[in-house]
Amino acid sequence: MAASSASTQAAKQVWRLLMTGHSFESVLSKVNITSASPGRCQCELTVQEEQANRRGTLHGGFISTLVDTLTTVAVISSTAGVPGVSIELCVSFLKAAKIGDKLTMDAEVVKAGESLAFTTANLMNSSGDIIAQGKHIKHVGRKELAEDFVKS
Repeated sequence: MAASSASTQAAKQVWRLLMTGHSFESVLSKVNITSASPGRCQCELTVQEEQANRRGTLHGGFISTLVDTLTTVAVISSTAGVPGVSIELCVSFLKAAKIGDKLTMDAEVVKAGESLAFTTANLMNSSGDIIAQGKHIKHVGRKELAEDFVKS
């Protein structure tokens, strides 16, 4: 199995684990992982009413949660180590997305050191317009591969 295919399968397994139970991440249950490779992850979603604010646009809290979670999966798919707490999360909201809009998000690990992983994410609409950009710094611990994370 090719590395990107194995990474995609591992990322999908991690995503399913995050969506189980009654944890906060379950708000992302209608988001689908489309691809992953070491240190990168991509997903897609169609904006639903329950993800929207009172103005009928994608809620900023939902976007922030998506940035947090997808960049964490990108860290898991890298060799950076097991992600721990968030150190910093910054999201810039550039354009509204309405109910029914189809969106994709690309997340990647830009740099990973001994104890920190620096990530970025871009949320885009089907026209390629950037809806939001995120930066996320995660603490990382012991070194494991995504496949090891899923087994534990």
